[in-house]
Amino acid sequence: MLRPAIMLLSTLLALVLAVTPSPPTPALAQADELVYGVIVDTTNPNSMRMAREAGFTHAKMILYWPRLEPSRGHFLWNDTKENDLDNVMKAAQAEHMVMVLRIDQVPDWAGGSPGGADLGAVQEFYAAMASYAQGTVVAYEILNEPNLPFEWGGPPDPAGYTAFLKAAYRGIKSGDPGAMVIGGGPSPNTGGFGGTIEDTDFLNGMYAAGAKGFMDALGIHNYGGNTAPDRDPGDCGICFRRAEMYRALMVKNGDAGTRIWATEFGWLMDPGFGLGQYDWMKVSPQQQADYVVGSYKYARKNWPWMGGMLLSNLDASTSPYHQGPEDGLPWFAILNSDYSPRPAWEAFRDMRAEARSQPTPPPSAPPARSNDPVAATVQQGGPTVRVTGTEGQGVTIRDKPALAGRKLAVAPEGSRLTVVGDDAEADGHTWRNVKTASGVTGWAAAEYLKAE
Repeated sequence: MLRPAIMLLSTLLALVLAVTPSPPTPALAQADELVYGVIVDTTNPNSMRMAREAGFTHAKMILYWPRLEPSRGHFLWNDTKENDLDNVMKAAQAEHMVMVLRIDQVPDWAGGSPGGADLGAVQEFYAAMASYAQGTVVAYEILNEPNLPFEWGGPPDPAGYTAFLKAAYRGIKSGDPGAMVIGGGPSPNTGGFGGTIEDTDFLNGMYAAGAKGFMDALGIHNYGGNTAPDRDPGDCGICFRRAEMYRALMVKNGDAGTRIWATEFGWLMDPGFGLGQYDWMKVSPQQQADYVVGSYKYARKNWPWMGGMLLSNLDASTSPYHQGPEDGLPWFAILNSDYSPRPAWEAFRDMRAEARSQPTPPPSAPPARSNDPVAATVQQGGPTVRVTGTEGQGVTIRDKPALAGRKLAVAPEGSRLTVVGDDAEADGHTWRNVKTASGVTGWAAAEYLKAE
């Protein structure tokens, strides 16, 4: 749905890099708590500053492959620092943000469209980009809404998309093994009209083609329409809780260990005039604020499998590329065109400030979550540790001591785990070998474990 342009403001960025204060280091893409991210449309220093000040840690931006590799093997970042990839990275680095990238389009020399792409070129491109961007770009969403003909470049093809995903995955993991690969969020609730494929049918087709194991998370574009985030997905097509339908589909396909990331979602603030196809989605400024805050709270309370949420959007209202009379993107934004905050920005900032000020719950009364797969009883036979400091999200148990390790389970905040082996060091973390009450054995980041 979202296709913003990038404004390249290199001179301003150079100034900002010299004077920006140092806020707390943001969480990595695969950290065990819910990631709070936002889609950023421009590299104007004001945008990243306002993202950081609101409490976002991850910025999603969109670039275009033809502008990065105009001919095979000719990567513009090797020619000059004044290129699209360096420009967005400098903008994020200036505010100590990390990035999620989505790369759109395919250059003519590589096939001209995702549906006709040379998969060898896909793998080579993502490998080179991931290697260069390592440390700033921590996750990649692979394509945009590939169940739409105009995005895929022809009749949508779940098997074809899965082949593209596998090529991108192999490239990214060879260039930056710790980076996260997110399966591209399909367009929701299309009904198959206009040559599209319904999103759930497309996802089933991906799994049939072997997508499992080639994405660290599955993306979803669960825009809220004009309803509250807790609206039952059984009686609305475009609604926030459509994520629960994806989760059920993933479990059915044997992929319960993979998380979901909401890589686009949001609510459109009523501008006071007609927006054509977007008219039905309009909500008041206060509703937008309430729904944005409510969505993050709902996910934290109910969705232990939700890894990250990237709000659409921060600043499309400030871009000269989004000034059409029926362009909805500026009204999904939570900033005004002059960078002053809308109520949703202020409400999100207040929510994040309040969450950071809350003390860790006492270990004697951990919150019970009936839909978590891990029990909270004490293990016998070894030293025990308690999960703490995750803001209620729990800690991920992985099959190996690495951020790229497959997710086996989520141990909830306050639960006890048994230490069953020696620690290991990898990816800048200490990993503890633990066993859950239900018998799952794996590795968890030690910073979220407190000895008893």
